Amino acid sequence: MNPSAPASDRPAEGAPPATFSPEVFGKYFLVDKIAMGGMAEIFKAKTFGHGGFENLLVIKRILSHLSDNEQFVRMFMDEAKVSALLQNANIVRIYDFGKLRENYFIAMEHVEGKDVKLILRKLAERRKLLPREFAVYIAMEAAKGLDYAHKRTTLQGQPLSIVHRDVSPSNLLVSYSGEVKVADFGIVKAANCAEDTDAGMLKGKFEYMSPEQASGRELDRRSDIFSLGIILHEMLTGRRLFKSDDEIKTLERIKSGDVDPPSTLNPSVPARLDEIVLRALSKDAGDRYQDARELHADLLEFLYPASPDLTQQSLAHFMAELFADEVGQERNRLEEGTRLALALHEAHQSVDLEPEWEEESPSTRTRGGTRVDAPPPAPAAKVPYVVAGLALLFAVATAAFFLTRPGPEPLAPVVSSEAAGLQTGAVQLKVGPVAGTVVVDGVSAGEGVEVTVSDLAPDTEHTVEVTADGYAPFTEKFTVAAGERVRLPVNLVKAAAPVEPTRSDVGRTPRAAEPPPGEVNVAIAAFSSNPTGADVFVDGKLVGKTPVAWDNGVAGNRYSVEYRLSGHETVRFTAALPRAGGREPYERTLVERAKADGKLSVNVSGGWAEVFVDGKKIGDTPIFGYTLAAGSYTVRARNEGIGLDQTKQVTVKAGETASLPFSAN
Repeated sequence: MNPSAPASDRPAEGAPPATFSPEVFGKYFLVDKIAMGGMAEIFKAKTFGHGGFENLLVIKRILSHLSDNEQFVRMFMDEAKVSALLQNANIVRIYDFGKLRENYFIAMEHVEGKDVKLILRKLAERRKLLPREFAVYIAMEAAKGLDYAHKRTTLQGQPLSIVHRDVSPSNLLVSYSGEVKVADFGIVKAANCAEDTDAGMLKGKFEYMSPEQASGRELDRRSDIFSLGIILHEMLTGRRLFKSDDEIKTLERIKSGDVDPPSTLNPSVPARLDEIVLRALSKDAGDRYQDARELHADLLEFLYPASPDLTQQSLAHFMAELFADEVGQERNRLEEGTRLALALHEAHQSVDLEPEWEEESPSTRTRGGTRVDAPPPAPAAKVPYVVAGLALLFAVATAAFFLTRPGPEPLAPVVSSEAAGLQTGAVQLKVGPVAGTVVVDGVSAGEGVEVTVSDLAPDTEHTVEVTADGYAPFTEKFTVAAGERVRLPVNLVKAAAPVEPTRSDVGRTPRAAEPPPGEVNVAIAAFSSNPTGADVFVDGKLVGKTPVAWDNGVAGNRYSVEYRLSGHETVRFTAALPRAGGREPYERTLVERAKADGKLSVNVSGGWAEVFVDGKKIGDTPIFGYTLAAGSYTVRARNEGIGLDQTKQVTVKAGETASLPFSAN
């Protein structure tokens, strides 16, 4: 199953896949049905091109009877319009939007993997929690994608003010290679959207709404941050944070703002991660992270010293093990669907030629790099259809002959004129000696030995990048005029073998240059702190704990230094090393972070009670995460109706939640 399908349109977990016969849908070949819901159906689809080129994507097609629903169509168009503007590695990309017959559709990036909802469900079946580093990494990468969307502007620099409004586990996708992508901007709010939400109307999944969203108030980017905080909390604890058996009760829980830190349910969650989660889940939007980049930065710092790249690799292994059975089944279905669709493509191609796939315009031919104009065709009304069809086939065959006959590749791109009146251009890449992955203007254009990219803006400088394993990257800039196709040969050159570092080089800061033989060019930096025991980073690399003498620098050079110690503010400074043979001390005092308040949770098994803290009533049980200054308190639970009146002492620690149980028996 492909996670690009919205949750409402996905089949039940464990349901046997229905048989599906591939079908032609415009230029797309639908190879497998992923899901069918009340609003849309989701397919894996393929396109086929020259030289064995294939592209896998997902088609989201709304059902025919909804094409007459103006409001739904506008919302569907808004999703396509906004998503097409978002070109980011952490967001599912949109390739195409249109209407074929009675169906509006969106063509989008295929993500081979699962959504967070299915990951957590699979782990629950095994009675396991998602490893903490993976929960942090998934939230960190999702925050990166959301920050990009939140800050996207028009070409004139006007903010689009995008708010996703439906950040939920089913819309966070994790690929089998460990990538994380935000999906489904179906109810997005943006400045250029036609569909507005009436005041008080709620859109989104209730259990993942922010307090302001649950109250029907105006939303901004901080609402998405709250929703992501809910997901991070649930990934760390394996429990639903706000969901109940009643939607109204769920919304009331969200609006109350009472949230226990994850460590109350999972003691392995450290205090720093509790702080991050609770800040993202602040009831008042002004107390939250003000943009997703702040949240990303704190999660990245927490993840250290593990790097995002290494964590992604570990997550890929984890996904491969967790979904080993599903991966094989999905790939077998895709392989069979592709085989049948390819047969459809070959049959379809022989009877339904499309001009855009011609190698050259019928009005031009190329001989030895020289363009030769052919006589203009007779008016269509005066040419019998059979003769016209034969003429077209002859023209294509002639062009193919001249384009593929042996001969040296031209040193410069060959430009051929297309039909008059076209407003865009195209580039045709011929890649060798191996197939390559093509990116044009930062957008993936497929892979193969022959790749054609259409719909390029005319009279604008474009950049093409081609990469292949074992070969140096190829980059070139080009322009194309309206109605022209640029033919660009790409000759990849083998990359030089990398030099493996020796064990003694690992973790050492590179030196600017080796001194001449016999010349001493080493200086010592003596790093110390009060209190001691701080991690010392030089140019981002850990070199030890204070006090430590560091001699891997070059005399006279300047280095960026950080001291990090748990519970203290990070100290950053620049160390200018002394002359060769010298020793320079760098002592810094670390300031302790301000201690946060603690929280108190009170519950009564077998009933309920009024709760008093030092004689002051704070509410009725259950009470979750009531904020108190660090210290000792007298807590009284009273319910005269059942004869309950108990008093206990409790100590609340800064940054922690104290849980106090009472019994009605």
